[in-house]
Amino acid sequence: MLLRSISLRDWKAFENARFDFPPPTSQRNVVLIGGRNGFGKTTLFEALALGLFGREGIKMVGRAAAAADEERRAISYRDFMQRALNARARQQGRVTCHVGLTFEDDNGSPIVLERTWFFNEAGQLKIGEAGEQVRILEGPARAVTAPSPSEIDPDGWYRDYVSRTFLPSHLANFFLFDGEQASVYAERDMARQVSDGIEGLLGLSWLRELAKALRDYAQTRLNQLPKGASTATIERLQREIAEDESFLADAEARIGAIERELEEAGRERDQLTRELMGYAGGGNQAEKQELIEERNRQEVAFRDAEERLFRIVEDDLPFALAGVALRARVAERLRAEHERANWLAAKAQGEQRLGGTLTRLLARLSDVRPELNEKQRVSVTHAIEEELLALWHPPPPAAAPDERHGHLAGGQRDQTVERLAQAAQLGAQRLDELLRARSRASAAARRLAEEIEARSLTTPQLEEKRQRLNAVDTVIRALEKERGEKSGLITARRPQLDEKRRTLARVSKELDQSQRPVRQARRGQEVAEMLDDLVQEAWPMQRETVAREMTAAIRAMAHRNDFLNRVDIDAEGMVHLHSRDGRDLSELNLSAGEKQIFTQALFAAVAKASGMVFPLVIDTPLGRLDDEHRSNVLKHLTGRGGQIILLSTDTEIVGPYYAALKPRLIKAYRLENRREGDVGISWPVEGYFED
Repeated sequence: MLLRSISLRDWKAFENARFDFPPPTSQRNVVLIGGRNGFGKTTLFEALALGLFGREGIKMVGRAAAAADEERRAISYRDFMQRALNARARQQGRVTCHVGLTFEDDNGSPIVLERTWFFNEAGQLKIGEAGEQVRILEGPARAVTAPSPSEIDPDGWYRDYVSRTFLPSHLANFFLFDGEQASVYAERDMARQVSDGIEGLLGLSWLRELAKALRDYAQTRLNQLPKGASTATIERLQREIAEDESFLADAEARIGAIERELEEAGRERDQLTRELMGYAGGGNQAEKQELIEERNRQEVAFRDAEERLFRIVEDDLPFALAGVALRARVAERLRAEHERANWLAAKAQGEQRLGGTLTRLLARLSDVRPELNEKQRVSVTHAIEEELLALWHPPPPAAAPDERHGHLAGGQRDQTVERLAQAAQLGAQRLDELLRARSRASAAARRLAEEIEARSLTTPQLEEKRQRLNAVDTVIRALEKERGEKSGLITARRPQLDEKRRTLARVSKELDQSQRPVRQARRGQEVAEMLDDLVQEAWPMQRETVAREMTAAIRAMAHRNDFLNRVDIDAEGMVHLHSRDGRDLSELNLSAGEKQIFTQALFAAVAKASGMVFPLVIDTPLGRLDDEHRSNVLKHLTGRGGQIILLSTDTEIVGPYYAALKPRLIKAYRLENRREGDVGISWPVEGYFED
């Protein structure tokens, strides 16, 4: 799939603009669009995202407010669109804006996707279907493709068409992304990045949404039950589950807000650090920068040791304190109950077939010669029944006499046995090592902070900046602590929520089966639990492919690929980074550039593993990469093959970077802008800054 043109009408600063893109070749596959800050470069990226996906594209727009649920996403979308209508269009009475995208499929046939938004005289987006219109034209004859008049969900039909024909929205972030946003993504935990990437690759977010919708449906059906003592437990569980779900949603939304606040604070800290270091002499500056970096590393080491201690105390310590004998008895009991479950399943299956077998055997008695009399027939029949029943009696010696742990269903017994075995490995030496590492890092961080303070200059201007830097550091530490606390609460609360959901399903099942709402609610809960299990089992399926592709990308982009050489992802989703000599670098504090290389490699790996053929469009492709990594990243991006569209500022792909890229260029645009009163007007001209 190729993007052949983008046309804009009254879309923000573009009154009437068109960008045409020639088809790529094996030697030239890059389109470069340059624009100074404020000239419309990011506006063009937003037009592509929203023109393609409509409201779902708001997730890719960095300037839109973050939204944790569908309702908030709709509000964010309306707020953003009300700023999208060109200001002069409103002054002149025009109340629509338009984005047209022309694609070419693998057979060379054109597909046009047009999206038009309608506003009232006050510039507000109209409500519902009146606010947005989608039109699809296929083939040289531009035949209109649309849902049938009987389609009950036209919006869903268009979403499915875009997903099938162009790109699923859950994979969009790996083909259309902002380099600045990628740098923020890079600060997240590596395992979480990989988990999110693989979930996007497999479309598991849709399964999560479906599971939630099924639980909402089940609660609606249960609300239809008559009030009485039999529904008291269900009502209590419903309230508790709703409270837990609200708590988790708020906590996850707060973590998202913390990530954004940390990004802003980090930028300010970097700026203040550069300004303060600029006042020192060359030697002092280098030494102080090394001290600051070392202090940051020690602080990361301290937090890492602390988080590991928390995880051990929360996950393994209770089992370890239970003692060897109790753990062994519980494990043996669970294995015996597993044998009992297998025996009962075989017994139930055999008993189902017993009736048919007995009937056939009795029918054969009439063939016996001499013919049996009635007493003989009764005796033989009784003997056959006893022998058939003896096939499942007594139970196997290893089977438990009864079931005590019925709440552990399916593979949960085996998982519990594994957890008990892991607890046996926990020793005082491991805890002591973590406590010592935590103490060492804390002491080193304090010593380095004192040394940095001692080296600081004391002029009033520098003192003010230093005080602000200390304040920002305090804010960052508080935010990181809050993020860790929220993550810990989520980790602790989610298993409780899952257990309440299982209890609710069991209690619902025990109610009168003649009540249709109960049966329907129970079925919805069962399917939701099945989807939860499917999500847990499905995401590791692509881990080897993603790890292999990430390794290839990192080797191409990393400045020191002898240092960061291979990526492994284990079955639990933990990420391991290896050097060429086999050392595990996962515990080291990677530089900002190395973190961004990791994230860029993840994006490239997911895009390749998806098998999708779609243009790669990147706004600010080099983001906040340092000079050491820019050349390799640019070379890797443009060497991926297929259609590449890069949107750059006048300080990014310039000089040697532009010279290296130029042989791959097939088209270049430069955005121009003029002011008319308080309104800015932008338009494209062919050619780049340095041409």
